[in-house]
Amino acid sequence: MILDAIIGLFGSLAAALIEGAAALAIPLFNLIAAGIELLVGLFISGFSLGRIERRKKERRTGSSTKGGIVMLLIVIVAIAWFAVIPKVMNRTVNFTATDGHSLPFAAVVIHTKNGDRHQRTDNAGNIEIPRFGTHAITIKDPRYIAQTWRKTEIREELTVSRTVLGSSLDSFADRLLKPATK
Repeated sequence: MILDAIIGLFGSLAAALIEGAAALAIPLFNLIAAGIELLVGLFISGFSLGRIERRKKERRTGSSTKGGIVMLLIVIVAIAWFAVIPKVMNRTVNFTATDGHSLPFAAVVIHTKNGDRHQRTDNAGNIEIPRFGTHAITIKDPRYIAQTWRKTEIREELTVSRTVLGSSLDSFADRLLKPATK
């Protein structure tokens, strides 16, 4: 019985998608036919192509209108679930060093109610953390001094101090990545 309901849901969704595609495609085909008539009509007089007409639908009943509204609500909820919810449920934290440089690929431990998650920052020093359920964030990277921020201390930008290894690696990278002089 559940399988029949699922098949019916997907069948009605497919029918709605085909109907919507036809509503967009028919005027497009007619526009293309008019353009072809214009071009060929310059050389051959009396040339005409037929037009595609939409089939007239019978008047909708109350149940089919309700089904359309339910289908629209399902699509809106699905779009919200995949597009809006991740932005609300997560937030971005940017890690920078005391000298102002970002922390690319730094190892970070996110302490949540479900356990610890080990992640790395992106190449700009950003990381996405859960907005709710995060207890603390710890930076655990040999290039930076280990530090933990509690939930109340977590801001949009967190500043980290470098170790001797991290500062020497960064100065070495700065020397190697300088643009060539003429």
